[in-house]
Amino acid sequence: MQRLAQHVDGAIRIRVHGDLHLGQVLVLPGDVCFIDFEGEPARPLEQRRQRHSPYKDVSGLLRSFDYAAATALRSLHGTEQSEAAQQARAVISERYREQSVQAFLKAYREAASGLHHVWQQDDGEQAALALFSIEKAAYEIAYEASYRPEWLDVPLAGLVELCKPLMENDDG
Repeated sequence: MQRLAQHVDGAIRIRVHGDLHLGQVLVLPGDVCFIDFEGEPARPLEQRRQRHSPYKDVSGLLRSFDYAAATALRSLHGTEQSEAAQQARAVISERYREQSVQAFLKAYREAASGLHHVWQQDDGEQAALALFSIEKAAYEIAYEASYRPEWLDVPLAGLVELCKPLMENDDG
């Protein structure tokens, strides 16, 4: 985590939402609106007003695609429950998640192309995405354990996936 944090040096810092996810986004014809502005309610207002990398909110939205995919899988009551049908739904759900993440990142990069990060490392953006996604998954684990333990598998699986590349690239 320290290595990731060091690679994030040079990111611009702005006011961010801090707890941005798809449940706080309203899509209208030709427009998108944010419907929640409180940020992470467990943090004091002074902390919520501090400037952070915009990748904190980008990562929050990326993490919420895991929840959207899980919600779709869990809401299929009354549908065919054969092993083949369940596997097909899992493949479609994962494809949705992957394509949504890629489409969102592409759109974000286009929209934010005028932001001039001064990354100290070549992999600054990837490090920021990894760091803030891991931070968000850890927050989700604490939240789900306290309020919705039946959803705990979603952030746990996400954290495992996020940490795999770090374990593979660990040189110390």
